[in-house]
Amino acid sequence: MGKIYDNIDEKSISWKISELAHSLKLKMEKEFKKYGITTEQWATLSRLYNIEGCNQKKLAEISSKNGATITRLLNVLEDKKLVKRKNSLNDKREYLIYLTKKGKIVYKDAKKVAVDHDRELEAMLTEQEIKKLNLSLDKLTSYY
Repeated sequence: MGKIYDNIDEKSISWKISELAHSLKLKMEKEFKKYGITTEQWATLSRLYNIEGCNQKKLAEISSKNGATITRLLNVLEDKKLVKRKNSLNDKREYLIYLTKKGKIVYKDAKKVAVDHDRELEAMLTEQEIKKLNLSLDKLTSYY
């Protein structure tokens, strides 16, 4: 199997991954629009659902985003009444982030879209192909 170093085009791995990610995001954005959220907002709701009560710094870290980006994202989610910030009992300068009741409902409803989307992708591949793809993606992701 040859490696292409001189032309980064439609045949390159990075191009294909980028194009696939873009296509997947567009499809998910269309579906999430029904819930009034973006894919980025859904990912944040998902992280908060799993580690509710974390601080903004931790959320930024696990989201691979800087503090300013997380602050803007949380401001939007707070305006939509999907999250709430509470002062930490340990440090008054620190805010802990929680999903609101509405946020939990939106997360769970939108999660169905994400699960259906994943099932659709998995249906195109054999079980062995899925395992190999996940291993390859994990390897590439850990590099970056």
